[in-house]
Amino acid sequence: MKLGKNMRVLWFLLVSLILVAMLKGGLREQPHSSGTKTEGSLKTVPIDDFSSVKSSKIGRAKWEFVSDRATGGASAGAIEFTKHDGRPCLHMSGSASPRNNDGFIQARLSLISGRKNFDAGMFKGIRLRVKGNGEPYAVHLRTADTKLRWQFYQADFATNRMWQEIAIPFARFTTKSLPSPLDTTSIRSIAVAAAAREFDADIFVDEIAFYGDKEMYKKLTPAEERVIIHKGTERPFSGKYDKHFEKGVYTCKRCGAKLYESSTKFDSGCGWPSFDDEVPGAVKRIPDKDGIRMEITCARCGGHLGHVFTGERLTAKNIRHCVNSISMDFVPAEELKTERAIFASGCFWGTQYHLQKAPGVISTTVGYTGGRLANPTYEQVCTDRTGHAEAIEVTYDPSKTSYEKLTRLFFETHDFTQLNRQGPDVGKQYRSAVFYLDEEQKQTAAELIKTLKEKGFAVKTEITKATKFWPAELYHQDYYKKTGKLPYCHVYRKIF
Repeated sequence: MKLGKNMRVLWFLLVSLILVAMLKGGLREQPHSSGTKTEGSLKTVPIDDFSSVKSSKIGRAKWEFVSDRATGGASAGAIEFTKHDGRPCLHMSGSASPRNNDGFIQARLSLISGRKNFDAGMFKGIRLRVKGNGEPYAVHLRTADTKLRWQFYQADFATNRMWQEIAIPFARFTTKSLPSPLDTTSIRSIAVAAAAREFDADIFVDEIAFYGDKEMYKKLTPAEERVIIHKGTERPFSGKYDKHFEKGVYTCKRCGAKLYESSTKFDSGCGWPSFDDEVPGAVKRIPDKDGIRMEITCARCGGHLGHVFTGERLTAKNIRHCVNSISMDFVPAEELKTERAIFASGCFWGTQYHLQKAPGVISTTVGYTGGRLANPTYEQVCTDRTGHAEAIEVTYDPSKTSYEKLTRLFFETHDFTQLNRQGPDVGKQYRSAVFYLDEEQKQTAAELIKTLKEKGFAVKTEITKATKFWPAELYHQDYYKKTGKLPYCHVYRKIF
């Protein structure tokens, strides 16, 4: 009897293994879409796998069918939640017609939660499992920058009547009637769309997700979790960075985002690391539950850092970020792999608005350069007598972007055919200029200007060797991010 029981167990395990292998093989044997690589073993966060029709995994809002009929178009269709080939799916069918300009039908999901847009800044792109009828489809994204109905970001993909797993990097999304490139930190909605030409749509979506690196977050110890996840506080004078003053950058312990430059650290005597400024855009401020203090968190992953205080007059900036050592790591200056670029294209608010959103950019600072006066003020530069230009200093990661890409974006976001002005702003301080830091940057700028001239543009941009860059006053830094306004004379247009 004992032997018979063991044989039954072995038989059950063998059958189970065969069934699992068959199921897995069924998915693998489906070919991928031509020209689309699947990212293997990548960390994903599901947007929806349609196992529950009631709500998505992120947005907590229902999918809706949207077509151009709301604006007088001729497209029509519907969405339903069903099973296809044994899989729970979203099914969209109908007809897309271009008779109303770019006609479309789409299945759209809002990603707004608690009045906040979804921050996908830590991810690389969108991953889908789909089965289409051989027609091309697209993913549409709307962000905080999409103010009008016809504005969105689009990435196309092909279907081949079989199940496909498709990965679409954010870099593949192109702008539609928008002046600025895709900002992945403020996504409002995502949609699967049939658009731009006349055809009958029939597509099943089995799963849609954000994908990223294999390990998006570092594994935390219980002590680190207590502070970073559960908003605890380490004992004063116990952290390793309290009396630490080496040159370098302090980063988020959880996700590795750069938080504070060592030049902003000071000894406040409070028992915790103190800083009087952050890397632009790296830190979020949230009213504390105690109703008194202001909590600070990592803008990328939401990890708890500490609190921020003002009015103590401990430094000229009159602000103190009180941060737990356990919430941070430190990268010495000699290990940092960053490069700089300096551009001028009129009012530095607009220049910063576009360049700080570019992939690979770590930080941006607006200021003055190219003039004769040391430590110039905004009022002095505005007299047009100091020789300075309103400029922006960009710090970027050369493994994620290049000087050429940033210089192309610089040209594509202002009118470089205007001399000593930009829109309504007139004066030499508003000139278009590339301030090169080495011969390679100089050569890159010169080649791009040559290309523009071959395209018929009367380029007025100067190429000048960089001199001392003087940061502008605090109220000028991240102006449009602080005010929520849009640039009045800097508009993105694709040229290259």
